[in-house]
Amino acid sequence: MRKFHVLLVDDEELALVGMEEGVKWESINVDKVYKCHSRDTAIRMLKTYAIDIIVTDIEMPNGSGLELIRWASEHIPEMPSVFYTGHAEFSYVQEALRLGAADYLLKPVPYEELEKILLRIETKILCDEKTEEQIGYMEEAALDDSKDIVYQVKCLIAQNLSHDIQRDELAAMVHISPGHLTRIFKKHENISLSDYIIQQRIAVAKKLLIKTALSITTISSRVGISYSSYFTKLFKDHVGMTPQEYRQINKK
Repeated sequence: MRKFHVLLVDDEELALVGMEEGVKWESINVDKVYKCHSRDTAIRMLKTYAIDIIVTDIEMPNGSGLELIRWASEHIPEMPSVFYTGHAEFSYVQEALRLGAADYLLKPVPYEELEKILLRIETKILCDEKTEEQIGYMEEAALDDSKDIVYQVKCLIAQNLSHDIQRDELAAMVHISPGHLTRIFKKHENISLSDYIIQQRIAVAKKLLIKTALSITTISSRVGISYSSYFTKLFKDHVGMTPQEYRQINKK
């Protein structure tokens, strides 16, 4: 069972002791209760400890509970807070709720009511954590699927390099949309699909130029490019020399 940590903030020690002893913490899954007497100390404790919920008085000298809630909303926006006050002033309530406070109580703090509020907050935290966990599993599964798809596409490119294979044809082979294929391929390989295909054509052409005596026209055809003039231009653009020059240099 998930256990929660709560921070109580009040400049009056008796109020803190009252809540610490009056609330049935174990029954609401709280195993750590931190206490402090000021806004600044509360901020230091929030930076130091793994705290799940803040319960704070609004009216304190040297920094109000509202200022504490404002700090938390800016630096730990997911941190839920509950505040209490001795004055039922709507401006206090309005400002605290605007800053993201989950609920409020009037002094003297009714412990049973505070327990109900904390239980409700804990339920929401658990639901949010479960949702995040499920999203994480889904993203991981999607990542694994996309890696598998990219691997399949690379194999298909290698197997069909002698053909003028296009993006739409590859997408159909792995049963996804062309746009989705473009996105996941670029994400995993850090190169566009079209550039990868050209890269593979050039790599195979280099091997054929060095290891065989095949004509430029035949090599062009073997790597899926119908026109040798276009092949020569493409090769020079990527290698910095013509296929003939590359063959001569490397055969020497």
